[in-house]
Order: sequence, then C-alpha cells, then structure tokens
Amino acid sequence: MSVQLLSDGTTFAYSNTENPKVCYLHGWGRDSQDFLDIIELYPGLAVDLPGFGKTKHFEFSMNPFEYAKYLDKILPKEITTIVGHSFGGRIAVHMSLIRKIENLVLIGVPLISNTSNKKNLNKLYIYKFMNKLGIVSTDTIESIKNKSGSVDYRNSEGVMRDTLVKAVNDNLEKELSMINSNVKLIWGEDDIEVPVSVAIKSNKLISNSELTIIPNHGHNMLRSKSKSIYEVLNKL
Repeated sequence: MSVQLLSDGTTFAYSNTENPKVCYLHGWGRDSQDFLDIIELYPGLAVDLPGFGKTKHFEFSMNPFEYAKYLDKILPKEITTIVGHSFGGRIAVHMSLIRKIENLVLIGVPLISNTSNKKNLNKLYIYKFMNKLGIVSTDTIESIKNKSGSVDYRNSEGVMRDTLVKAVNDNLEKELSMINSNVKLIWGEDDIEVPVSVAIKSNKLISNSELTIIPNHGHNMLRSKSKSIYEVLNKL
C-alpha cells in the first residue's frame, strides 16, 4: 500500500489501486492504518483526515460538513463508495449529500446526538455564562471541561478540541432521510461509545439501508473483524 498526497498537496492517503472507487475515512483520534487489513481485501483509498495521521490539522476548526466539502474537492471523482468509521462516517453522510455516492458503509457512526452529551454541554454553557458575569473563574471552567468531557475531549486541545465539539454537536437525524445512497450499517453488539440503539433508529430513518450487527465486539473493530466487514463490502 503506497502513500501519496492528494491534489491539495497536504492531505495524505494510502492506496493499493491505480483508480480507486472506494474511499475509507477513519474515526476520531485514529488514522488510515485502521483499514490496513480491509483494504487488502477490498482495494481503495484510505485517507488521513486533516488533524490525524500524517496530515496536519488546519489553522481553524471545522465541522463534519466542512470536512466533507474539503474532501469533495480533492478526492477522485471516480469514488462511488465511501466507508466511514465513527467520525469518518459523519463526514461520509455529508459527502453523500454533496456528490453522488452509490454506496455508504457506516461503521459505528454517532448519527444521532447522545442525550447525555447534550446534558453535559448544557451544563457547560451555564457555567460559561456565569464566567462572563465574573461569578465563575476560567480555571473552574477548564476543570469542568476536563471532568465532564470524554477521553477524546481530554486528549485534544486548541483547534482540534474545537473541531471535536463541532462534531459532537453534528446531529444527522434530519439528513438521514435525505440519503439516496445504498447504505450498509455495521455495528459492534457491545459498542458502548455508539450503542446499537443508534443503529436501529438510524436504520429506520434511512430509506435504503441494511443493518449488520457483529456479536461480541465493540466500537473499534476494524482490525479484529476485517473479514466480517469485507463480507458486507463484497455484497455491494
């Protein structure tokens, strides 16, 4: 699998075919290497999204829709299938509404907002308002962020932390009914980051979708269950 720069000259990708029709987008805090085993079975182009792997982050934060617009400009027009895991799946959904994508394969994607995340964000907004009034210190705000935030949030900073917040707030519930692609949902039965209930609800909202649940596996199963994922891809 050879490394290459896409047309923007800054985004790295790996490919094992001259004319890729499949694009792989990884999850938050991950990189294209997650698809190493899958791409050997089902050739394509695996991207290091800006801010991850070999690709440097931008000087400004971006939401998933902005990532999608950016990738639309630099990905080969021949791409007809997008495989997205978690954060990469959010971007894949937006891309399917920007350009014609025949197949979407979404693996453990937070397509619908988590209620508990909303509660934490609302609490944080209240404290931020109190900070503006001088009631709560900035140090207290940072302490609350670190205590209530996810592992990904605590491990990110600056532009990428702002980007993560935008991603968490990206509720795709309305967009799901607008998807015209053939959609395959793949979920780990034991996924605690994005529970199966999200997949079941999403499957009902998407007009042309099929859900595959992989037993005894969680959120990060790209390497451990590559053959099971390939079996779904091979039926596209």
